[in-house]
Amino acid sequence: MGENSELKKVVDFFVQGEYYCSRQPGSKVNEYESIKHLAFGKNVAGRTDEFIVYNSNPAHVMYTINKLDIKKDYWITVLSDKEPNNYVAEGYTIKSTEFLMILNLDNWSVETENKTIKCVKTEEESQRINHFFNKPVIDLKRLNDPNLYFYVIEENGHPTSHGSYALLDKTVFLDNVFTSKVHRGKGMAKALCGKMLIDAKQEGAVQSVLISSLMGHPLYLKMGYQDVSKMWVLEKN
Repeated sequence: MGENSELKKVVDFFVQGEYYCSRQPGSKVNEYESIKHLAFGKNVAGRTDEFIVYNSNPAHVMYTINKLDIKKDYWITVLSDKEPNNYVAEGYTIKSTEFLMILNLDNWSVETENKTIKCVKTEEESQRINHFFNKPVIDLKRLNDPNLYFYVIEENGHPTSHGSYALLDKTVFLDNVFTSKVHRGKGMAKALCGKMLIDAKQEGAVQSVLISSLMGHPLYLKMGYQDVSKMWVLEKN
């Protein structure tokens, strides 16, 4: 995965999945050499725009952002194994450190977990889950989207974990995987991700791409995912 062509291919899968899961009316994707620009048209998870940078020097990135005249509420996500000190010197702060990962599903399998995991399909159930987590974890407007699937684990009748995936071009992009603090350490995330991957594979997926946090990284490695690149998410001070 170290070669530029392979990196670009996985970045393309990632951007496609990220865009599909997060897009709003009017959202679009632009590309400027080795920069992918997600323009959401409104604030999504803390940013209106995100610049995903691979094989591009910081001067070109700064020039591109200045030319677009984007002043605030944007992220720069740099794919690099080295800490992006050049950006820090330009007044950016590292918001988070993440990992771009890939999994080949051809020979992949996982033991099924004895947990109540289901795909959420009704508005009534979605509203109940959103109310429980006190945030819109399920987009009611996209329940009928044929390429987007929302999942939840329940224990004793109450939601403990949620997640979703987009299935595009035989690639499954896992997104928004979360477990309540009181239920962590019980294998919830592994069971949830395993179930989503099994279902996506049955729908024709041949590979999976995801973005992992530092906390989730060991789990995904155990599930068979491989690192493609470290990712540094930066915000302007």
